Amino acid sequence: MAGRCLANADLLLMEHAVSFEVTISGIKEGAVDSFILYNEGLIQSGLSAEAYAEGPLGWFDPNTSMQSLQAIQSLAARVQARFDLLIVIGIGGSNRGAVAAVGALSPTGTELFFAGDTLSATQLAKAIRLVQERNAALCVIAKDFNTIEPGITFRMLRKELERKYGSSSHERIIAIGSGGEGQLHHLAQRHQWEFLAFPADINGRYSVLSTVGLFPMAVAGVDIESLIAGGIAEHQRLTTLKPLMNPAVRYAAIRNLLSKQGSIIEALVIFEPALEGFARWWVQLFGESEGKKEGALFPTYFSYSEDLHAIGQYVQEGPRIIVETFLNYTYKSSPLVIEPSCEIQDRFDYLDDRPFDTLNEVVYQAALNAHASDQRPVIELSSSQSISAYSLGQSFYFFLFSVYLSSLLLGVNPFTQDGVEGYKKNMYHQLGKGKVWPD
Repeated sequence: MAGRCLANADLLLMEHAVSFEVTISGIKEGAVDSFILYNEGLIQSGLSAEAYAEGPLGWFDPNTSMQSLQAIQSLAARVQARFDLLIVIGIGGSNRGAVAAVGALSPTGTELFFAGDTLSATQLAKAIRLVQERNAALCVIAKDFNTIEPGITFRMLRKELERKYGSSSHERIIAIGSGGEGQLHHLAQRHQWEFLAFPADINGRYSVLSTVGLFPMAVAGVDIESLIAGGIAEHQRLTTLKPLMNPAVRYAAIRNLLSKQGSIIEALVIFEPALEGFARWWVQLFGESEGKKEGALFPTYFSYSEDLHAIGQYVQEGPRIIVETFLNYTYKSSPLVIEPSCEIQDRFDYLDDRPFDTLNEVVYQAALNAHASDQRPVIELSSSQSISAYSLGQSFYFFLFSVYLSSLLLGVNPFTQDGVEGYKKNMYHQLGKGKVWPD
């Protein structure tokens, strides 16, 4: 799993690097090839974007994001120069991409605090204290601005800004929403907030490589040019490789085959806590895109080695309903070496003088071998690259493209999410939305 961290190479050299390659245990490779060939016509329509020609496909070619890059970088630089904290207000697709990137890359720009993704009064109070105590700005992100969590959080934090800064508080607000007749656009024009457009042809969970994800990343110090370059390179790779050799096609096919064979749950397995935000982004991407009919795998994630001490027993000997997808990603190497302990005999001498990184490598291989040897299905997504802005851009695009193809094979539209309206209708009814209250 782990190797030594690659040096930051010139982008021209990185263009030919690949992101993930796919291997599988618990299913025959010949079965995967047969499934792909049987569905080749459908897959080809997906590779050419013909399958959902009328759908929101603005994410399909990341080159389109280059058009807004200069405006994003210019505004991000101004925020970095004036403020020491940006509170990013959004939920779901509006913030999970930025959370993933900042967690994985640990950039050194302006600090971000994420809010508006919960109705916890305790969390809101934390954000209010930050406005009171720090030199903060707000960035509210919402395509339609009708979701209660970011909407009411923005109001409460905006009020706090107004109390602290008075008539100049508008200088500390950036809105990212639908242009034209969009509600946030109107509010931004009326109240002199900075405004960036949420692309009309991109849904929230597909927005990570658009303004929605790129602006907060840029403020935090992520190299968004490299990130987009990685996405563009992966787009070129995945749309030109033949189906049988295409890792996104193979991953989508394997998932569908395992579902037909009785698997119910897919767990993305990470070995670095810093990738938890990425795993949560993946969960929403696959859950909202595919969760519309029987046969859709339920997405979750495990963080090993910790979760091996929590659900490892269930995975090894429990019902055969779980697919593990191991994210075989080289993370930042550490110079830490395990020191001998001569004065205290703690019985860990067999680990003396090992690079600490190797422990994670061994646990990775041990867990994979133990589960695969019992015919537990394990998908391995392997990358030879270390985590960087470029390789993360590739990874984001790989999964965007994979879930698009997987949904196509499953027979669902990956761009709808009508099922979430059920609880919202009940919630709005109980809260009195739409009622006319007496004076």
